[in-house]
Amino acid sequence: MATNRRDFMAAGASAGMAAALGPVAALAQNPRASLSPIVPALPRRSRIAGRVLDNTGRPVGRVSITRGDAVVAESGVDGTFSVDLGAPEPRVALTFTADGYVPNTRVYDGRAPGTGTVVVVWPVAHRVKFDPARDFETSFERSRIRIPANALAGPNGAPVTGPAELRFTLFDVTSALQRAAAPGDFSARFDRGIRRLDSYGIFSGELRDAGGQPLTVRPGAAIQLAIAVPRLLLKKPPRQVGFFDFEAATGRWVQTGGFSFAPETLTYNGSVNRFNVAHNLDVPAETVCIVLHVVQAWNGSAVPNATVIAHGPGYSSQGTTNANGDVCLLVDRNASFWAEAYGQNSSSSYYSSGAFPQQNFMSPNFESTAADCGTALCPYVGNVVVDIIVGVPGLPGHTGSRPIPANRRTTPRGR
Repeated sequence: MATNRRDFMAAGASAGMAAALGPVAALAQNPRASLSPIVPALPRRSRIAGRVLDNTGRPVGRVSITRGDAVVAESGVDGTFSVDLGAPEPRVALTFTADGYVPNTRVYDGRAPGTGTVVVVWPVAHRVKFDPARDFETSFERSRIRIPANALAGPNGAPVTGPAELRFTLFDVTSALQRAAAPGDFSARFDRGIRRLDSYGIFSGELRDAGGQPLTVRPGAAIQLAIAVPRLLLKKPPRQVGFFDFEAATGRWVQTGGFSFAPETLTYNGSVNRFNVAHNLDVPAETVCIVLHVVQAWNGSAVPNATVIAHGPGYSSQGTTNANGDVCLLVDRNASFWAEAYGQNSSSSYYSSGAFPQQNFMSPNFESTAADCGTALCPYVGNVVVDIIVGVPGLPGHTGSRPIPANRRTTPRGR
């Protein structure tokens, strides 16, 4: 698959938000900090604790925390929460629900519990009331929704009387912060087992009656959707993607259909007969997340703020090194790729890997996405060595004698 991706660290929050998010920001700043999973000896009891924050970094209180159909905790006024899991389990899905916010389901390894975890809940972006007895069509920026007349039913299939309300939120999967507010861990159930997903759009759609009760789609009826593709993913979107519903009890996505790309509107178009759950537009991942470390040739020290580009046989991605000289990138899995780096240091000296022969690497043979940065699924694969460039007037747009083709200048991303 030759689709370009954004790196996990390429889009993040402001400095104030990064400070508020604590562990989330720390992970983005130092993806090599937790390359190996920490799984201690099994404790007698397992506990997950942390804080619930909104999209601005402010704590959210009175958040209901459920596991399956059972409420297991509620966040305090300062956003803190604690969930006692009892016996340790390898996969625990907890759903965080608060009025005015999109529910967020996080997946944890109950064998390695801890405190300090941050859960981000995102405010519902759009609310609009309409008459369900009439054809209804509305647009949210580049996305469109059409609900036919009399397509909805109330509790127990009863006719809908009075106005209905549509609540809609589209997450930009190229934003690290918005990905953190989207449910699940980008894994899905397929006939042949569990696979990772590359997402082209996650959205939440809810339909409610005047009393706030959920509405369903009548048998035989369908809601028409045109979901905007994030602009950073428009270089080469797949013609077809799967349409997935979210299963909160397991934290998995389940494919229920397919959507088609419409070049004239830059949207994925299709129809659904179920709402009031999170939805995802995805293809199975054919990529792997890797970490490269950029160092200076003369003393081996790390190079922060360097632009790094990884060129694979069908997949390229780009990112910027953090303070430790590390960058998370997506490349073709089980494939040879080459990487280059360039930038400018504080003394206005320019550096580049173009002074050296092409630097080649081999990616591991498993699936992962940029959402896996900072985990064992995003391993360190090698160093990119740079040297000072003498006599270059300004920051180079290419490295050495190898210009970057216009169609390969990419902005990586993930999930």
